[in-house]
Parts: sequence; structure tokens; C-alpha cells
Amino acid sequence: MNFLPISINIEDETILIIGGGKVAIHKIESLERFTHRIKIIAKEVVPEIRQRSFIEIVEKEYEPGDLDGHLLVYAATNDSVLNSRIREDGKARRSIVNVVDKPGNCDFVSPAIYKQDNMTVAVSSNGENVFAAIHWRNQIRDLAQSNQIGSSKTKEIFRQEFHAANQKS
Repeated sequence: MNFLPISINIEDETILIIGGGKVAIHKIESLERFTHRIKIIAKEVVPEIRQRSFIEIVEKEYEPGDLDGHLLVYAATNDSVLNSRIREDGKARRSIVNVVDKPGNCDFVSPAIYKQDNMTVAVSSNGENVFAAIHWRNQIRDLAQSNQIGSSKTKEIFRQEFHAANQKS
């Protein structure tokens, strides 16, 4: 597997999660730092999801047309056959699908993320070793929180230093 690490502008996107259980909650906890435009489609939805008033909940069986208009989709059901079908349906509809906990069956994987102000660090192992990615992310977090990395410099100061360093080469 070879995943491209990119940042996607999701400002005008609604993230779709198929599934309403504990796995969906874990994805929501990662996503809600970046957006509140989240939609759940599931026959049953746990109370922890219902408590988040910003989530659109549609209680029903999944249908391929549910993917229409959604760029990012998480297949988070407890049915591996259905999750695989969601990914195949996503390909036909130009949605990119993450089949939760099955990196070999994903169009994208979710990295371990540390976010501080406008800086975001995403650590990925290409889905091979999530625990190593989390460990690296935590080390980066610890460095940032102890002020060993990071800075309160303005964007303009960073730009000037960058250009000065590149003119020397």
C-alpha cells in the first residue's frame, strides 16, 4: 500500500459514516476537531452519537445512492461484506472510502494527528502499524507541548527566514 499524505479542504463537505456503533464514535472523535458536518447512516445508533447535536442521523439500511454527493466516506459497520460493498459502491460514485480497521481495503487511511492552533502534524504508517504512528505522534506532541519545537513567530517572520536561507543555496 502506498498512501499519499495530503490535507483536504473539507469546509464544504459533509463526511459520511455508514455505521452507528463504537467504531463510528472513534471516527467522529477524530473528525469533530476539523468539522461538524458529519452524517451517520445506520439502522441503530448508540447514545454517544445521538448526544452530538451537530451530527445528522439517518436511521435506515445502507443503499448505494447514500454515497452520492459525499467525497469522504467511512464504512464503519460490523459487517465486513457490507463494508467491502460500500467501498465498491464508492468507486463507482467517485467517493473515497475508508473501511475502518482494514487498510488493505481502503482508498485512504486516517493518520495519527496532532493539532495545535493552525499547525497539524499527521503521522501515518500506510496502515501497517497504527501503534507506531500513534507513538510518533505522541512524541511530536510532547516536543511541541514542552516548547522544544514550534514557535510563536508570525507567518511573515517564517517567510523571511525561509527566503533568506534559500538565497544562500
